[in-house]
Amino acid sequence: MKIPKQYNSLEYIHDIEWCDIFAVWRSYEAYQENWQGHWKERGFKSWDEWRRDYVAPLKPENRKWSIYRVKEPNIDFPKIYGVPSKGWKKNVYGSKMTISLAEVVEKISADEQKNEKVEAIKNNFPYQTMLTGIINKDRIILIEGMHRGVALAMMSEDEIKGDVVIVLAEYEDDVGVVLGKG
Repeated sequence: MKIPKQYNSLEYIHDIEWCDIFAVWRSYEAYQENWQGHWKERGFKSWDEWRRDYVAPLKPENRKWSIYRVKEPNIDFPKIYGVPSKGWKKNVYGSKMTISLAEVVEKISADEQKNEKVEAIKNNFPYQTMLTGIINKDRIILIEGMHRGVALAMMSEDEIKGDVVIVLAEYEDDVGVVLGKG
């Protein structure tokens, strides 16, 4: 896999299977009440059903996934692009399908755009975390971990403690058409 050159601090660890990535994702979200509201109001019977539907167009189980340590998340995360989901497009991106996390930080730093979830994560960032993204058109786009990614883009080197990793697969098609339904 070719990592775009602007992401200088990514260090390959090993390959990983989609089922393992999905299990970690589930451990982060499925128990949280606010995420339960999301899948229920969208008519899904479970968190698993909702998230499998969300990523199904990517055919993640058919991709080669690799895990990378992000040695300088405060430098690389502002260059990563945000999840192209319905909510983020409506509330932050404007007419764009996705924008860099640096641009997201700029927009939500205004008082009227504060994101309480991002602020809470920033103030109590997990010691170990794994985010999920795709390499698309010479950039990394998150597909999971948006709130943590934005928090990382806001944080200084001194504020980030512990281990940040990202799992990546290549995806050539138009990502907005795929994940735009949120």
